[in-house]
Amino acid sequence: YNEYKSYLRMPNLSLRCKKITVLVITFTCLVSYFVFKNPGTVLKRDVATIADKEKKATHSRIVSDQHSSMKCKFVDAFAFVKTHKTGSSTMSNILLRFTEVHGLNQLLAIYPGGTEYGQLEDRKYIDLHPKTEYNAFVMHAKYNPEFLRTKMPTRTRFITFIRHPVSRYLSAFRFFNLYKNYVDSEADFDHAVNMHIDANSDYLRSTAYCSKCKNTVNSVASDLGFDFSQYVTSQNKTRFIADFLAERDKELDLVLISEYYDLSLILLKRRFCWTYDDIVYVKSLESSKKPKVEDTTSDRLDKFQLVDSTIYNHYNKTFWDLVSKDDGIYDDLTLFREHNSRTRQKCFNGKKLGMKGTYEYKLSDYGKSSFLCKAMNTRVLPFARLLQISDEGLEGIKVDEDEDTLNLSDVYELREKHQSNSRNTHL
Repeated sequence: YNEYKSYLRMPNLSLRCKKITVLVITFTCLVSYFVFKNPGTVLKRDVATIADKEKKATHSRIVSDQHSSMKCKFVDAFAFVKTHKTGSSTMSNILLRFTEVHGLNQLLAIYPGGTEYGQLEDRKYIDLHPKTEYNAFVMHAKYNPEFLRTKMPTRTRFITFIRHPVSRYLSAFRFFNLYKNYVDSEADFDHAVNMHIDANSDYLRSTAYCSKCKNTVNSVASDLGFDFSQYVTSQNKTRFIADFLAERDKELDLVLISEYYDLSLILLKRRFCWTYDDIVYVKSLESSKKPKVEDTTSDRLDKFQLVDSTIYNHYNKTFWDLVSKDDGIYDDLTLFREHNSRTRQKCFNGKKLGMKGTYEYKLSDYGKSSFLCKAMNTRVLPFARLLQISDEGLEGIKVDEDEDTLNLSDVYELREKHQSNSRNTHL
């Protein structure tokens, strides 16, 4: 106050400046008086703003984890029925990653060999933990729930992916180079498809045999254990397919649709109580070329694959029934896509061509030090081989290590962390 009076007595200060100064200081004093008298009144707006932001953030978490907090129970045991050319390699990558990150036991096929085209048998598997139940099976194999239930706990969930039979056929026909059996150039792809259909005109009419059709024609039905020989001799083919679907309805806990990949993953996340990081992905074995055919050829393919078409139509309906009853799923979908996009931007720096003309990704500087990023970019078979070697300590299995994918040291490092955490837990 004394400094204030001295300031006003300064001889060189104009009367106008003195008046302005008096007004400013008086206003400041009044404001200070009310703040100190009742500070809460001044801070209410800021507090309300923060509370509103926290409320919105909390709402986002509730929307994001609605099933996690209210309806679901964490799933740590699952068998994936890996169908051909349905986006199943991307899903297997997600599941392989999940089991490693969470330190779960996996049922792995013996390499070389495996089960891709055959039945599930004891001799085809590595019995790493004979006194322990396995948490996961995610490899190609003919569907055999009875075998898997002898290896896995009763709480095991069975899941699969399917795809529209026309687009799946076209993808497989090109990926396995089957069109080269009929034409010399990919430019004649449509003609090759029609030749393939014509060459199998008796298929499923008088014979279950389909020439050059493996993993291409009705392959989802085949992967799910459909008996084509009995179907051909059946007196009521419509009833035969209906009975097959009724049986699978009892056994499969979740059938996901490739055309709605992100939405399918959210459906899985919300029912399994998983997180966004558990389901982030990049497409595995994504073709750099998308084969196309005429509409008339597509119609022929749909009829040619009557069994797969019936299966697809059935599970497409059950899929949308589940989605329609799942409140908040689209909010969750939006949040996941944002998270997945951010993860990809952090992990990767462009694409490159890989196996059979499919895309692979180049790791960013951040991605080179991240297990998640490397694992996302590792194909299923090399991934499984790395796990087999790390489990058995085998030296004879060759794995082509890539600077943009997982290597053995990454797997060993993660497992050492699990062991360390386990030791600390028991101390």
